[in-house]
Amino acid sequence: MSSESTYTEVMSEDHEHERLAALAALISWADRRERLAEERADLVAAAWRSGSRNVAELARLARVSRDTIYADLKARSINTSARVQDPIGTEAIPREQLTAESVRPLARLVDAVARPAFGRTPNDPLTRVTTSAGRALETVADVLDPPTDQGPGWTKEELLPGLAAEGAAITHHAHRELAASAAPDELAAQTDYLHRAMLHRGRHASAQRVDVVVALPIGGSLTVRLDRDERGWTTLSGDSPLLTGEIDGLDHLEVQHALTVLSQVITRNLDEGAFVEKRKDALPGGPAIRHRLVPSNED
Repeated sequence: MSSESTYTEVMSEDHEHERLAALAALISWADRRERLAEERADLVAAAWRSGSRNVAELARLARVSRDTIYADLKARSINTSARVQDPIGTEAIPREQLTAESVRPLARLVDAVARPAFGRTPNDPLTRVTTSAGRALETVADVLDPPTDQGPGWTKEELLPGLAAEGAAITHHAHRELAASAAPDELAAQTDYLHRAMLHRGRHASAQRVDVVVALPIGGSLTVRLDRDERGWTTLSGDSPLLTGEIDGLDHLEVQHALTVLSQVITRNLDEGAFVEKRKDALPGGPAIRHRLVPSNED
């Protein structure tokens, strides 16, 4: 057999694998679409039975046509033209617990979206956020329904640290993207506002500075002070020549996040005498309130 024919056979096998993988992905998508349609019909019926009986509104919120809403209601034995409708009751609202069967397809969908992007730009912060989100969802599914045929390491206590690690990775890469997008003065002003806003509410302590004693691989320890200057920018100081470098945007965001976590822990352990009555008014000078506009079905 010539090398050319062998090469052709290998290429044919690779093409066949790609074809089968594409067909499998298409079948999986069709299955997901059918399941989503069934879930949508359940939710539409639940909304109707709980009192939301405006078909146009339901269509707008579900982002489907009115005909689809009518079909969903009919599939759930709801006659929208009947003079007397079933009474409104909270028992009509689905209250099923989260299940692995509902989470795992979502995790696989996220993975299917993130994997090609990761192959092209593996260090892109938002790609890494999406990848970690998919892994986190997969871990949630494993926690809800641990595999029984994979050997040790699949108990809830063994899985949850990995879930926390994926959450930390999402935070880290989101900070990377923010540090690359915003100027230091913007980040400092945001930190200063958040610090003042926490105190303004009356129910939270806010860390201003902290001294950290770190053990060194060479032996001994080093005391480092993490503080903020008058702008709100993080400062790092110590009395050892081993401490070098300047704080950049990512350092600033991660230090302030750590201080926020410390503030939350300390707040939970403070006596009620440390607080005042919760204020309802917002501190002036904050960011604009964000709204998400849901497009109308007629748009």
